[in-house]
Amino acid sequence: MTPPPREGEPLGDARDDRAESSGETTIDDSLVIREATDPLAMAVVTPAPLPRATDDDDHDPPTSPDTLALDDATVSEPPHRPRRAIGAWLAPTPVVAVGAATVAGLVDGLATASDPIDVAGTVGFAALLALPVLVLGGLIARGLIAAWRPHLLARHLVDRRGAAPRLAAWSAYLTLAAFVLSWATFNSIRWLALVSSFKPVVISLSVPLMVLGTAGLLAIASRPLVDAMAAGFARLERRRARRQRRPLTTPATILGGVLVVVAGAVILTWFLTYRPRLGHFEVGIFAYPVIAIACAALGHRLWDRRAGARRGLAIAAGALVAVMVGAIAFIRATDPVMLLDLWSRPTVAGLAIDELFDLDEIRSEMTLTAFRPAARPGAPHPDVILITIDTVRADRTPLHGGTARMPVLAALGARGAVFDWALSPGNVTRRSIPSIALGLSPTRVRGRVAGWALRLDPRHVLLAERFAAAGYETAGFFCCASFWGPEHKLGINRGLQTLHIDPNGAQLAVAARDWLRARDKAGPRAPLFLWIHFLEPHNWNRDRDELTITPDDRRRYDDVLGQVDHFLGEVMTGFDQRGPAAQPLVIVTADHGEGLGDHDAPYHSSDLYESQIHVPLVIAGPGVKARRIGETIGLVDLAPTLLDLAGFVPPGMPEMDGRSVADLVTGARPGDPAGGRAFAAQVRDRSVATDLRAFVDGKWKVIDTGAKLELYDLRADPNELHDLATERPQELARLKGLLEAHAAIDDVSPFP
Repeated sequence: MTPPPREGEPLGDARDDRAESSGETTIDDSLVIREATDPLAMAVVTPAPLPRATDDDDHDPPTSPDTLALDDATVSEPPHRPRRAIGAWLAPTPVVAVGAATVAGLVDGLATASDPIDVAGTVGFAALLALPVLVLGGLIARGLIAAWRPHLLARHLVDRRGAAPRLAAWSAYLTLAAFVLSWATFNSIRWLALVSSFKPVVISLSVPLMVLGTAGLLAIASRPLVDAMAAGFARLERRRARRQRRPLTTPATILGGVLVVVAGAVILTWFLTYRPRLGHFEVGIFAYPVIAIACAALGHRLWDRRAGARRGLAIAAGALVAVMVGAIAFIRATDPVMLLDLWSRPTVAGLAIDELFDLDEIRSEMTLTAFRPAARPGAPHPDVILITIDTVRADRTPLHGGTARMPVLAALGARGAVFDWALSPGNVTRRSIPSIALGLSPTRVRGRVAGWALRLDPRHVLLAERFAAAGYETAGFFCCASFWGPEHKLGINRGLQTLHIDPNGAQLAVAARDWLRARDKAGPRAPLFLWIHFLEPHNWNRDRDELTITPDDRRRYDDVLGQVDHFLGEVMTGFDQRGPAAQPLVIVTADHGEGLGDHDAPYHSSDLYESQIHVPLVIAGPGVKARRIGETIGLVDLAPTLLDLAGFVPPGMPEMDGRSVADLVTGARPGDPAGGRAFAAQVRDRSVATDLRAFVDGKWKVIDTGAKLELYDLRADPNELHDLATERPQELARLKGLLEAHAAIDDVSPFP
């Protein structure tokens, strides 16, 4: 009999001797197999130990005594038993998955739903996405456990005291290797993106080579490093044994240590590496998978330990599935409004609806009222050309005394109406552009964040749709497929009969010019609504990543504005062949501004100071009185104003909370330099960290940062350097009341 091992070493043959003396079955002279408790293990019958073969054996292998040979038939077990055992092994996974999805869905639903059918719908739609993942993941996890039997593998590495130094060494090395491989992959992609200007082919070919190289080095280093760590752990355990202390490297301790290290590393990596680069990223939606996975793991443990409750759990799971299916069918068949409301929420249920249902098909089932604007009798219907430019500060343009060379914009201002105080509804494109196109405050726009854009609720009716319904020909020339591409189904391009996308502003302007000329050459057509959006100022500092803005940076920003002015000139030549009476209404504005270092903000989407929301706005064309207008307006007023100028009655609340200022444009009303109102919001979502609100009444502006209220006199302090909140408490209270009154309409549905 082999002598017992030294402390800290695997048992090896000594365990075999002990197993033989106790009558236990051994496999490969090392692993001790006790009675199987897993149904799948019971289905695969382990044969009795076979006699060891010797070099002299030349006869057939012996037959297991559990197998009876009768002529040409071999009977080991009744044929239905393996199938029954496999079914018993499979059964807990779907049952547990239903329970886990229900619990996670309830957590999601109770936080966002308003009534029982709403909660049931939230649970059911989320389960459509979660159940297949939970079932497949559960089967894979349980299959791996059944195949590898980690408790037996760990037992082979555990000595008589319960210590497992080699298991500890491998666990430590594999954990370290996983983070090294992750770090190498992340930094490889980042480095390649910098040196190749993010060329997909270069990155896709190079990253696998770098990852394979790193993995190869880790594989080469694994054995010597694991041997060294195992020796160190073994020495530690021998010292603890001599001092009669409990072993440190037990399997339970190793597992707990690995979990703690992994969790700590993930948290540190997130806050030190990823979050500083990504900015704010909403992680609330990850609560669902975390809860579901935890509940699934707990459910499998309970299934194993509560055999008497299995039938009841299976019946309960079936009942839950029936409730989910019923709720899904009821909402889908009878209440498309609730379905779209569920879709608009930042939940897994909303994600499931977004992935599994065709929103345009759902919209086609709805009756859209007030779709076509009412025409004013005898009013002309001119062509309307709306040009929005990304990221333009008003005070950098010649309309507001800025230094950017923009002669085309200046010429439009000389023959049109220039608004001195036009404020964007938001400081980021995905909030401001939908507000402009809908005539709604950003807090009333319904939708889901998709990439860097917003997927609009299909119940919304866009300005282009209203013009199309009124008989206009509609077209859009845009920079970005990620916002306007039909393949993304974001909804912002609805109502546009012609769609052209080109990220190059110069090419986009030429394409629009040529299209306009060809259209005029073809002869009389219906009136035109054309929307063009240029991106270039958004990327003015694309090749630099500095957070400190210098005078040279501002000059470079001005240069990009000058390039866009050239694009404007190209578009305007598309109307050269027209007479004065046939000229279109031309509107030029921006979706938001740019920090350029003001208030410590180099770019945008960080605050609601004037640098980020004060934008240029000029309207030129027939019927427009050339003048400057000092009354404050918001760009949510633009959609109703354009409908009004085009000869239609714009809708009011609840479809639009913007007001028409056509009377200011035509000169019918002089305007009040000390009056006018505008609202702006920074809406918190997965990549914007905080909610901010601002309200302007004439010269006074209040900003609600969430932590405090700030008050500014914009006429005396346009750069907002002096907060007057403590000096003018009565004015602050009045503006706070206006802000609260506007907040009251946020919950008013924008859908008639």
